[in-house]
Amino acid sequence: MAAAIAALLASGTGPASADDGPGIGRLSARADRLMREASNAVAAHEKAQDAVRKGERRLADVARRQAAEQRRLDALRATLGRQARSEYQGASGLGTMLPLLTSSSPQRALDAGVRASRGDRAARQLTDRVTESRDRVADRRAESARLVKGLKAQEERRSAAREDIEAKLAKAEAEVRRARARVLAAGPMPTGGGNCARGDVGGHKRAGKGRTWVKPVSPAPLSAGFGSGGSFWSHRHTGQDFAVPTGTPVRAVGAGTVEYVGCGDGFGNQVIVRHADGYFTQYAHLSRIGVSTGDRLDAGEVLGLSGATGNVSGPHLHFEVRVTPQFGSGIDPLPWLRARGVGV
Repeated sequence: MAAAIAALLASGTGPASADDGPGIGRLSARADRLMREASNAVAAHEKAQDAVRKGERRLADVARRQAAEQRRLDALRATLGRQARSEYQGASGLGTMLPLLTSSSPQRALDAGVRASRGDRAARQLTDRVTESRDRVADRRAESARLVKGLKAQEERRSAAREDIEAKLAKAEAEVRRARARVLAAGPMPTGGGNCARGDVGGHKRAGKGRTWVKPVSPAPLSAGFGSGGSFWSHRHTGQDFAVPTGTPVRAVGAGTVEYVGCGDGFGNQVIVRHADGYFTQYAHLSRIGVSTGDRLDAGEVLGLSGATGNVSGPHLHFEVRVTPQFGSGIDPLPWLRARGVGV
């Protein structure tokens, strides 16, 4: 059995060769298919997530316009009310005829009548504006209701996609575990996971104080990027690598809770953080871990030191953004960071 294949099986990040033992290739093929399907589900999740973000912006815009129109309507109604009270207080049974009949200057009386007629037209115009404004407010409310209904549908699609991802990846992981068990039965294999070193990481000093999102390491020289290396899940790079030397402080890119701390697989010493927006970030190949599962982290807080544990050719930070905590649910980290104002 090739050492490289054994290392992939040990890490749970790749399929076995059909020559590695009875059923291993078949199990791996099923895992590969499930991972591909999970990748499609990730794309569906991101599409629904994008629709939710656009819908939320649209809803906020409609709400602003509705509030502005409601203020305009209230002002128009107030003006109309004042005018109605004024007309009521000055009204007489003979209307505009009495001034004409009793005036020593019929022309001036006629002029006053014309002005009164113009006032009537202004009142009608004001009433029309009130009606139009009221209709626009109703339209905004109807549009808001449609948008809320659409957002609910997109949220349901996003939730269903996440559940689909989790189910498929759980099945894929089970397939890999079965394959790993068969290989273990054939003989020992390397774990490639480092020593799960824990300890002081230079204190929990924050970087970018006051910022919501930050770089995981600084400086942040990029090396292997997301999706590079091949077209199949077992060969495609699942995150973004930062070429930093061993011992570089690694920081939580945003506030969150430590979801997982582990070692012993191809990622070596790793930390996974859950963020409030539902995404997860992974920090792998660490030389030292400074946090525990359940810890609350601020943006920029040090969680470990970079290193070369796991299946690596040299020291660097492997950084992932995932839809779920599971391997295989990753998305391209750089656009995700840039959308949050982090220049990398």
